[in-house]
Amino acid sequence: MAGRFAYSKPNRRGPNDPWFRVGAVEIGSAALLALMCIVSVFIYALEPVDKPILTRLALDPSKVTSGQVWRVVSWPLANGLDQQVLWVLVAVAVLWYFGSRLEAQVGRTRMAWYLATIILIPGLVGTLLDLPQAGVHTVQLVVLLTFIAQYPNVRFFFGIPAWVLGAVYVAAEVLQLSGDRAGRRLLFFVVSLLVGAVAARAVGMLDEFPWIPKISVPHRNRQPRRSRRPAVVAGPWGGQVSVTADQSELDDLLDKISATGMDSLSKSEKQRLNELSKRLRGS
Repeated sequence: MAGRFAYSKPNRRGPNDPWFRVGAVEIGSAALLALMCIVSVFIYALEPVDKPILTRLALDPSKVTSGQVWRVVSWPLANGLDQQVLWVLVAVAVLWYFGSRLEAQVGRTRMAWYLATIILIPGLVGTLLDLPQAGVHTVQLVVLLTFIAQYPNVRFFFGIPAWVLGAVYVAAEVLQLSGDRAGRRLLFFVVSLLVGAVAARAVGMLDEFPWIPKISVPHRNRQPRRSRRPAVVAGPWGGQVSVTADQSELDDLLDKISATGMDSLSKSEKQRLNELSKRLRGS
């Protein structure tokens, strides 16, 4: 089994590196949550009927208020309780595929913050609404719609733009819940989408939507991988000036392009890329 399971090497812990690897599979934040959900499906299939394990993870508001506070974050792992295993596996695949692509843009740590936010806050809201929750469905839906908002013109099957599918999905969900007169579930759905939008903005996504509030999240300042030593150039003013900050910012933009393509840059980031490129070439 040597080499089949390994943590990321300390000397290359960049923001886009995985937390660890299982063989050739890189496990970042989105993949880790997806992997935990897969494990929960096996637990559901094998757990004793008289001693269910997953029910202890589901969001049960009455039990949360009685002290079982872990339920406000563990509810996405209670899979199979109210949904067919096949649809759970589809939801997990959606979470992994689209979550990993968002993670390539923002890095594993910020993706972890994003996932924690879209789990914790809806969990608290569900508790306040006295609305039980179980399974990863809501989390994968928020991740999918975040991806669609980030890349609205990506073509899905039959060449349909992503934003069309997103709009149809949201409209269908709202109409269904309204028709069922499920007011609390509709409120939970809307709050989950709003939390997802704010969390995405906070970690560096959805820059094309400046009207969404941007809240700073804690992060560690890392030394740029390309530029480890200060670069100094001479200018016509007769002195020298450090271009480390500009080079560092340019390197970050180039890393983002390398990871997710030129289209992943917002309009302001593209403008900044041009400014930095011209400035450093002129230096």
